[in-house]
Amino acid sequence: MFNQNRIYRVFRLINLLKSTPAKSIKRLSESMEVSERSLYRYMELLVEVGFEIQKDSSNRYYLNHDHIESFTKEEAELISQSISSNNKNNPLVKSIRTKLVLLDEMNVTSNEIVASHYSKVISKLQEAIETKSQVVLSKYQSASTESVIDRFVEPVSFSSNFDSITAFEVESGRNKFFKIERIGDVQILGKPFEYAYKHESLESDIFGFNDTGERHHVTLQLSMRSMLWLKDDYPLSVSYMKEVEDGKWILEVEVFSMEPVNRIIRSMPMDILSIN
Repeated sequence: MFNQNRIYRVFRLINLLKSTPAKSIKRLSESMEVSERSLYRYMELLVEVGFEIQKDSSNRYYLNHDHIESFTKEEAELISQSISSNNKNNPLVKSIRTKLVLLDEMNVTSNEIVASHYSKVISKLQEAIETKSQVVLSKYQSASTESVIDRFVEPVSFSSNFDSITAFEVESGRNKFFKIERIGDVQILGKPFEYAYKHESLESDIFGFNDTGERHHVTLQLSMRSMLWLKDDYPLSVSYMKEVEDGKWILEVEVFSMEPVNRIIRSMPMDILSIN
């Protein structure tokens, strides 16, 4: 039904829309290496099969975490059989069956494709650390500047859960965190480290921000919806959550930057309340 590149782009778009922060059309099209017109077509396809793509006040797009879940293979087969038994030539039935096939492909394959990509990125970075080789992080998606650019770095060490890596960025002359999910690819240059004496393994907060000397004590009241969302997107937050009453949780934690906290509160104003 779809060739391999188109299927990969569908999965890539789902992954981009699920990860924070929300993204502009320009950034999405650059990350996927397609025109804005093509991007809209992919977004329309996701909406058509049941995903809720939403837009924030800055015209940036994200995927509603409460979107419709994909059917299991057994459920999809049963629905397909039921609607086609006496309506084989009905155009609406054909359309529904096509959507069921696509939903099933997404459900089975999307996580495997994304996981495989992350595994390759981590493997290349691990090789670069072991051989002390400089690398280029291709098409890195910067959350702060809303840009997609290559980063010339010397990788230092992974975070404990391998969702980010500390690397010395040659251009800025600083050690920084880079999120694995935002790395398009890794090019090992075959050139040895030049700035090993400047390498440092950075400490990060639950949102992946590195220690810049600032400390912010944050206390948030969460609904069940926002609690589940934070657990999925920021697994390290689990250790700092406690249930205070049915349907309400408190997140109390120290962070190095208020940027992700403020962004999260803005994105879910009815579910997250700052109480400090």
